[in-house]
This record gives sequence, C-alpha cells and structure tokens, in this order.
Amino acid sequence: MSEVGKILIEKRVSTNSNANKRLRRLGSLPGVIYSRGKESLSVSVKNEEIRRGITTYGRNALFDLLLDGKKACTVMIKDIQNNPVKGDMLHVDFQEVFMDEEIKADLGIRLIGTELLESKRLLVLRQTDLIPVKGLPQLIPDDIEIDVTNLNVGDSLTISDIKFPEGIVPDCEPDQVLVSVTVAKTTNEVDETNETNETNETTIETDE
Repeated sequence: MSEVGKILIEKRVSTNSNANKRLRRLGSLPGVIYSRGKESLSVSVKNEEIRRGITTYGRNALFDLLLDGKKACTVMIKDIQNNPVKGDMLHVDFQEVFMDEEIKADLGIRLIGTELLESKRLLVLRQTDLIPVKGLPQLIPDDIEIDVTNLNVGDSLTISDIKFPEGIVPDCEPDQVLVSVTVAKTTNEVDETNETNETNETTIETDE
C-alpha cells in the first residue's frame, strides 16, 4: 500500500439527529475520528469524497484527512453505516493510525479458479466473507486471494492453508474453515426437492 489518499473534512458542531439529517440532504455524511488517548472528533465529509476514495485506493487504504486545507491526521475507514433498505451511507467512522503501530483489520476474500470447478459441476461454499488480521497499516491489503483450482468434492481450506502477505498475521484460529467444496445440484434436482417439500407441506395441512 504505497499511495495515501486524501479526504476533505469539516468540523461538525451540531451532532444531533436533525443536524445529521440536514447534512445528508446536502450530500454529506456525519463522521467521527477516533484516536487512541484523545477525545473523538465529530466531522462531516462529502459522500463523493468517501466513494471516490474507496474506489480509487480501496476499503483498507490509508487516507490523510484534510481540515481547512491542512493535514489533520492519517486514518483508515473503520466502519461505514448504511441504510438497511436503500443502502445509502449514513455515517462513517475513521480510526487514526501510525505507521509504526500494528492495527487490526478485516480482509475480503477473492476466490480464484471457481469457473473451473463450476465446469465440473462443483460448488464452492464460502464459510466466511472476511478474515481478521493484524499488521502495520501500510501493509494491510484490501483482500486476500484464495486459489480453489485444485480442490475437489469434500475438500476445504482453512486459515492455516493460506499464505498471507509478509507482515500480515491472521487474527483468528488456524483451523477456521474459509471455503469448502460440494457437488452442485442440477435444475431437476432442485425442482424435485421443492416438489417434495411442497408435498410434505400439503400432507401436514391435510392431517391438521
């Protein structure tokens, strides 16, 4: 992670729900900067700034927050709250980081080779979407590649099977299963299963 992004922020004086709603109507998000040993700071940031930053640099990227044109601190995006119905961003949390201090982060999983398994009528099942890790902030990637090309029915991959980038250590049990492989059901098999379920439901209703 060589390049650090930049995000413009403003101090947020009013932090009540009405003020937050006004911010969102104007295309901004309420946010908070968390720093160890310091009081949290309430800020606002343009929606487009967050979206552009993540698209350009990645979800686990480092960002310099600029306040009044000057660098306030270097952060990672700790959490983004979204509207459960519309999916719109509602709030963003930043965590101040230091290049010589280890942090915790979650890595996404990017599967390689699923097309080959699908051609064999095999299905790769994700057992988790994120892998918790520890490392220096400038070494944290967005995701980790998992090659499933050579897997077969009944095979699985655990944390201990994955090679992590240098300086990155998994923060979970080594036997945690990440993916497993099973036989994919055909359309006919799915239809037969649904028909059986419907028949069972009809039988139960009749018995009652």
